[in-house]
Order: sequence, then C-alpha cells, then structure tokens
Amino acid sequence: MIIVIPSNGDTIDSLVSDTLGRAPFLIVYDSTNEKYNSVENPGFRVQDGSGLKASEVIINQRADILLTREIGRKSYSVLQRERIKIQLLTTGGSVKSVIKKYLKKQEK
Repeated sequence: MIIVIPSNGDTIDSLVSDTLGRAPFLIVYDSTNEKYNSVENPGFRVQDGSGLKASEVIINQRADILLTREIGRKSYSVLQRERIKIQLLTTGGSVKSVIKKYLKKQEK
C-alpha cells in the first residue's frame, strides 16, 4: 500500500504538515517494503491551486491513501475521482508515528 503524508520536512521523522497544499514535502511510504521517499510539493510555492498541484503528485505516485490534517474541496474531489482514499488526521506528530498508528488500525 502506498501512503502519502504532507510533511514539513523531507524525512519520515519530520512533523506532519497542517495543510496539504502548503506542505513543503510529501512523504510517500510503501508499506510492502517499508521504504519511503520524499517529493518536493510543487504547490508549496504557488499562490493559487496549491492543493491541486499536490494532488497531481499524489496521483503520479500511485497512492492508495492520503493521510492529512486538511484538504480543500477541489483536491478532495480530484483524489476521490482517482479512487484514492483520504483520511483526515485529528492529531499531528511525526510522519513515522502517523504511519504506525494508521497501519496498526488496519491490522484490526
């Protein structure tokens, strides 16, 4: 499963960003091999459409799910149309801790 999380930094130990479109990085985690890579978010530097730019990256990374604290309506619609699940996070923390919590819930 490919999980994408907006992040303030480029490592799995970075804090989860409060927003999708304005996050400096997107962490792409593959749960099958437990590896990740970081992708610079092109939406970080644009005035309008930042969430849509981030959504393009998420789609291109072939994500199965997006874990985020916030998402705009347009981005939500685009990702839903591509059948990418979206889970809104109620707490922050490190990307690693958010992934662990999510995967633990999936095991139940």
